[in-house]
Amino acid sequence: MAFPADFIERLKSANPIAEVMGEHVSMKRSGRDYVCLCPFHNEKTPSCYIHPDRDFFHCFGCGAGGDVITFTMKYNNLEYLEAVKLLAERANIEMPADSYGRQQSGTIEKRKRLYEINRDAAKFFYRQLSTPEGRVCVSYLMKTRGLKPETIKRYGMGFAPNSWSALKTHMMGLGYTEQELLDARLISSSKNNTKHTFDFFVNRAMFPFIDLTGHILGFGGRTLGDDKRKYINSPDSLIYNKAKFLFSMNFAKNAAVKERKILLCEGNLDVVSLNEAGFENAVASCGTALTPEQAKLISTYADEAVICYDSDEAGQKATQRAITILSQAGLKTTVLQMKGAKDPDEYIRKFGAAAFGVLISGADGAVDYKLKMAAAQSDMNTDTGKLAFKDAAVKIISALPSAVERDIYGHKAAEQIGVSFNVFDAEVNSAISRRRRFDKKQERQRELRFEDRRDSVNTEKRAHFAEATAEEYIISYLYANPDYLPRLEQLTPDKFVTQFNRRVYEYITERMKNGEDRSTGQMNEVFSGDEMSRIFTILQRARDEGIDMEAADDCVQLLLNYKPPKKGAEMTDDELAAYIKEQKHK
Repeated sequence: MAFPADFIERLKSANPIAEVMGEHVSMKRSGRDYVCLCPFHNEKTPSCYIHPDRDFFHCFGCGAGGDVITFTMKYNNLEYLEAVKLLAERANIEMPADSYGRQQSGTIEKRKRLYEINRDAAKFFYRQLSTPEGRVCVSYLMKTRGLKPETIKRYGMGFAPNSWSALKTHMMGLGYTEQELLDARLISSSKNNTKHTFDFFVNRAMFPFIDLTGHILGFGGRTLGDDKRKYINSPDSLIYNKAKFLFSMNFAKNAAVKERKILLCEGNLDVVSLNEAGFENAVASCGTALTPEQAKLISTYADEAVICYDSDEAGQKATQRAITILSQAGLKTTVLQMKGAKDPDEYIRKFGAAAFGVLISGADGAVDYKLKMAAAQSDMNTDTGKLAFKDAAVKIISALPSAVERDIYGHKAAEQIGVSFNVFDAEVNSAISRRRRFDKKQERQRELRFEDRRDSVNTEKRAHFAEATAEEYIISYLYANPDYLPRLEQLTPDKFVTQFNRRVYEYITERMKNGEDRSTGQMNEVFSGDEMSRIFTILQRARDEGIDMEAADDCVQLLLNYKPPKKGAEMTDDELAAYIKEQKHK
C-alpha cells in the first residue's frame, strides 16, 4: 500500500526542492530557476538546473533529474522509504500510520540502532582514558601531540584497550548482540573460524567519525604499540561510507562558509592540531585518497581548497591527484609547501599558528605548484631538460579553461625555457586543438554506441532507436494530457518495444484507468533513482519539444506497425550512424 497522495504532496510542499538542494550545493539565480554544479558528476561549468515552480531538477550534463524525493534518494544513497522518512523528519511531519509506517523497522530502524551502538562505543573509549591502562594514550595525546583536555573532549577521543574482547564484552553487557557489533564493524570474525569474533580496535587512540547531524558513523584508531598499521579505520557499513566522509567537517563547515575556504589534510591529528590552533576549517579524508564525492562536499561550503598534505613523496603524489579532483569539482586549489616540517601538526608546533596563517596566505596556486614540480623533475640547464619541461608545461597550461590564465602562465613558462611567448603559445594552441579533436571523436563514438549515461536506463534503445523515441513521445504527451487515454485502446503495453518504457506506460495508464494518483512523487516508490531521472527527462519532452496530438498519433501508428527484425540482424556503426541521422531529421 502506497503513501496517501495528500501526504506526499504535503511532504513535497514542506520541503521545497530549491531549499533542500541548497543545503548541499551552491546555487545561483538564473531567471526564475537556479543553476548549480551537478552533485552527481564532475563538471567545471554548472549544467544542473533547479525549477522551483515545477518542483524538479535536471542536469543537462549527466541526465540526472527528479523531484525532491528523487534527489534525497540519490544524494544520500537511500531507499524510497528512508528518503520519505528523512524529509518528514526535516519538515517535522508525522508519518502516516499505514503499512509503510509500520514497516519503518527495516533499514531505518537498523540505521538508528547502529547510531546507538557507535554512541555507546564512543562513551566506552572515552571512559578508558581515565583508567590506569589509558594513561599511555593520554600521555600520547597531551605530551607527544600537545593536545589540550578540552580538545580531546571536543572530538570525543578515547582509548581502545590492549585487549581482544574488552569492547565486545562491555557492549554485549549493554544488550547488543554479536551480529549487531559485526554490522557496526566494531568487532571482526576470524577468517579461519567465522564463529570466533574479536575487537576490531586494539591498543589505539580513538577518533569518532561524526557526521553533519552529530551521528557517530565509525571510528579511526592510531596505534600506540608496534602495529605496522599506523592508522586503521572502520570498514564501510550501512551508515559509514569512507568515500563520502570527511573527518571534522561537522566543525569545519561553519568556518568554511564564512571564509569560503577549506584546509585539506592527510591525517586526523593534523586536523585536530589545526583546529586547536584556531583553524577550524580543516578536514581530512579517512583511510582513502580524496574522492570526487568528498570534493563535491567541500564545494558545498567553500570556493577554495588549500591542500596541506605531507611533504614526502607520497604526499606530493597525493597532492597531484587531489588537484585534479578538486578542480573538476569547480574549486580553486592552492598548495602549502611547508619548509622545515613534514606536516601541519609539526609546522605549528615548530613555528606557531601565526606562521602557519602566513603560509596559507602565500600558498601557491595549483598551476604554479604543477609548474614548479615539472621544473624540479627536469634539468633546466640542458636543452633536453628544457624540452621535457616544455612538454609538461604545455600539457598543464593547455588544460586551463581561461585564456587569461593561459596567457599569464604561458609567459612564465616561456621565460623559464628561454623562448618567445608567441612560439610557446603556438604549441599550447596546437595542444588545445588536438584535445578538442580527440574530445569530438570520443563524443561521436559515445553517440554511435549509445554509451551516454542518459541512455543507460533503457538498454534496448540502441537497437530500437525510432521505437523507443516514439514510446517516450507517447508517454510524455499522455502524462500531460490524460484525456488522450481513450485514443490508446489499441496501444496495449505489450505493443511497446522496450521494457523500461513499457513499465512506465503501464504504470501511468493503469493508474489513470483506476483513478489513482499517478504523480511523480508516487513513482519514486516503484522506480529507482536513476529510472526516475530518466522518467523526468521523458516527461519534459512534451513541454520542451512541443509534442502535439498529431505527433503522438504518428508515434502510436509507428508502434502498431512495428515488426520485430529477423534474428541476427545487427547494424554496423556506419549503418547506425546513418539511421540516427535519418531519425533526427524526421
